[in-house]
Amino acid sequence: MNKTTKTISYITIILMVSKLFGFIREMVIAAYYGASWQTDAFNMATSIIGLSTAILSMGVSTVIIPMYNHRLVQKGKEEADDFASNILCITSFIYGVLSVLGIIFAPTLVRFLAPSFNDATSVLSMQLLRILFIFSIGTNIVNFLSAISRSNKRFLIPSLVVMPLTVSIALFILIFSGTIGIYAMVIGYVVGIIIQVLMIVISLRKTFKFKPMLNFTNGDVKEIIVLCVPIFISIGVDELNAVIDRMLASGLIEGSISVMNYARKLCSLPDGIITASIITVIFPMFSQYAAKQEFDNLKVLATKAMSALFAVMMPITLVCVYYSKEIVKIVYERGAFTHEQTTLTANILVFLIPSLFFIGGCQVLNNAFYGMQDTKTPRLGAVIAVGSNIILNLILVRYMQAAGLALATSIAFMLNYAILLIFFRKKCGAFGGLAFVRNIIKCTIAVIGMLPVFLLCEFFRDKLPTFVFFVVCAGCGFIVYATLLYIMKVDIFMFGLQKVKSIIKRK
Repeated sequence: MNKTTKTISYITIILMVSKLFGFIREMVIAAYYGASWQTDAFNMATSIIGLSTAILSMGVSTVIIPMYNHRLVQKGKEEADDFASNILCITSFIYGVLSVLGIIFAPTLVRFLAPSFNDATSVLSMQLLRILFIFSIGTNIVNFLSAISRSNKRFLIPSLVVMPLTVSIALFILIFSGTIGIYAMVIGYVVGIIIQVLMIVISLRKTFKFKPMLNFTNGDVKEIIVLCVPIFISIGVDELNAVIDRMLASGLIEGSISVMNYARKLCSLPDGIITASIITVIFPMFSQYAAKQEFDNLKVLATKAMSALFAVMMPITLVCVYYSKEIVKIVYERGAFTHEQTTLTANILVFLIPSLFFIGGCQVLNNAFYGMQDTKTPRLGAVIAVGSNIILNLILVRYMQAAGLALATSIAFMLNYAILLIFFRKKCGAFGGLAFVRNIIKCTIAVIGMLPVFLLCEFFRDKLPTFVFFVVCAGCGFIVYATLLYIMKVDIFMFGLQKVKSIIKRK
C-alpha cells in the first residue's frame, strides 16, 4: 500500500467520524428547532458568512499552497514561513475590515439577500449576522493554517478541526435551547470557532514559525492579488449558488430555507468524506507535479481521481434518489421535525443528489488548474455555472418550488464540469478520456443492475422497521453493484480491490 493511498485511507476514516458527528448535530438541530422561521434566519446568516469566508479565505489558501511549496523547495523553510506569516496577517486585517462593514450594513445585506423575509425573520437574521461577523476572522485563520499544515504533509489536525464546531453546537443546543432558543446554536457556533483556532495554532507551533508582519508592498502580495481575483469567483460558486437559492427560497413557504439546508447536509456526507479526502491529498501533489513540469503524472492523477469519484458516487446517488424519504425520516424526523417537512426535504434531495459527482469532478479539475497556476479556466466555468444557476432558478422555482432550486444547482454544476473537462483536454492533451468513458459506461450498467434488487426488496417494506429495511436494501444493492464491477473488470474497482488484497496479505 503506497503512501498516498494510505494517507487517503486514514483521512477518509477521520472524515467519516467527523461527518458522523456532523449528522448527529443536524439531527439535534432538526429535533429541537425543526424547519421554522428561526432556522431560516440562522441559515441565511451563516450562508452570508460562508460566502465571504469561502471566497476570501479559501481563495487565498488555494493560491498560497503552490507559492508556499515553491519557497519550501527553492528557498527554504524560513522564507516560506515568512511569506505565509505576512499573507496570514494581511488576510486577517482584511477580515477585520469586512467584519466591521458587515456589522454596520447587516440590515442592508439581509434586505438584499432575503427580500421576502417577514419583519421578525429579518430582524433575527440581522442580529445573528452581526454576532457571527465578529468571529469570522477565526474561520480565516483556521482555513489558512489548515492549508499550511497540509503543505507540510500534516493532514490529521486539518481533518479533525471541524469536530469542535460540530460538538459545541450540539452540546449548547441540548443544554441551553430551552432557555435561550436559537441563540444556543449561535453561542455553540462561536465557541466552536474559538476552539478550532486554538486547536490548529497549537498543532502548528513546531511546524510553522509565525512572525507578526504586515507588508502590503511585497511583490508576492501583488502576485497573489492577481491570482486570487479569478479564484474569488470560482471558489465561491457553491456558496454563492447556495445564497441565491436561499434568496429565492425566502419567498416560499416558511421553513423552505431550512429544508433545503437539511437536504444539502445529507448531500455533504458523501461529498465531505469521499471528495474531501481525495482533494486534501491530491492538491499538494498537483502543485508539486506542476512545479516539476511532470504533467503526465498530473493527468494520470486527475483521471484516476475522477474515475474513483464516479464509481463511488453513482450507486450512492441511486440509493439516495430511490430511498430519499426513508433517509430523511431516519436522520431527521423526530421532535419538532414533522412528516410534512420530511416529504419536502426528500423532494429536494432527489434533485440535489445528482450534483455530487459534478461537484467533486469540478473540485478535482479546479485543483489541477490551480496546481498549474491557471486561474482563468476555473473562473470561466464558475461564471457560466452561476449564470446558468440564476436563470434556471428563476424558471424552475415557479413550477417546482424549492425542488426546482435543487435541480437548477445540479444542472449548473454539470455544465461547469463539462466546460472544465473540455479545457483540461485542450490544455493538457489526451488524458485517457476513452478509458474514462468506458469506466463510466460500465459503472452505469452496474448501477442499473441495482434496480431489480430494490424492486425485490419492496416485498419487505412493511415487514421491517424503516432503518433495518433501508440498511438491508442499500447493502444488497451495493453488493450487486460491486459484483457487476468485478465481472466487467472496471479499472478503478480492480485497482482498489488489489490494494485491499495486498493489505490483507500483509496482515
